[in-house]
Amino acid sequence: MKLLYVLCIPVFFAACQQSGTEQKTPVVTDSLSVAIDNMRKDLQVKPGDAATRIYLANALIQQGNYPAADSQAAVLEKHPSTLPNALYIYGLTSLNRKDTATAISHLTKAIGIRKDSSEYEAVMLTADLLLGKKDYNQALSLYTLASSIDSLSAEASYAAGEVYDLQGKEAQARQKYVYALQQDPAYSRAYIGLGNLSSRYGKWKEALPHYNMAAKADPTNADAFYLRGRALLILGNRPAGIDDLTKALSFRKNFPEARQLLDSVKNQ
Repeated sequence: MKLLYVLCIPVFFAACQQSGTEQKTPVVTDSLSVAIDNMRKDLQVKPGDAATRIYLANALIQQGNYPAADSQAAVLEKHPSTLPNALYIYGLTSLNRKDTATAISHLTKAIGIRKDSSEYEAVMLTADLLLGKKDYNQALSLYTLASSIDSLSAEASYAAGEVYDLQGKEAQARQKYVYALQQDPAYSRAYIGLGNLSSRYGKWKEALPHYNMAAKADPTNADAFYLRGRALLILGNRPAGIDDLTKALSFRKNFPEARQLLDSVKNQ
């Protein structure tokens, strides 16, 4: 899962221009700076406006001004109702500073306070960080929580399946992949997961339909075409296999595995 800003970051398009054909030197440099300046002014009038302070912190993170974002979090953490928001902000600034351990600590504290009312993105991000640390049990617990927060999320179910797979619990992994597809029949990664459960044991005929469904669900998924191409080659369908590998490389130019396999087949 790619890095997401957990709090709702507004998109600012405000720009200040003087009317008329003649314009003097603009006072404002960019819309993000304008928004930050405006929110600071608003907080001078209403210092207790938590929503504005949260938006300001997010804007400061976008700007790369992490100490200033932390200073906003320091105000928010003084009040129980906005303590989780402060922890989210601390977590994101820590993550942007490449301090993953501290980021996990802050984010897990926030999730521990809000539990099943936590923001889905915050839970998924924290689970991904834990997975990266190979803390499988904690990651699985948070993916399960994320799935309960958003019962329509195929992503969370698939991620839980991945954890089970890494733990060698293939039956549970298969169950989660199947459930992810029940939530979203077009979730190609779950088809790939099912295919991989078979192909690792050389069951290519069993894996091929799953890779085929992955390619149909996402016609630009390079992994799906690479895996289907490899399966087709092993099963003796050389033209179709070459075609799939070529497509995989068209979708992802830098795909060493697909390039190596395609070159080796063509040189045979």
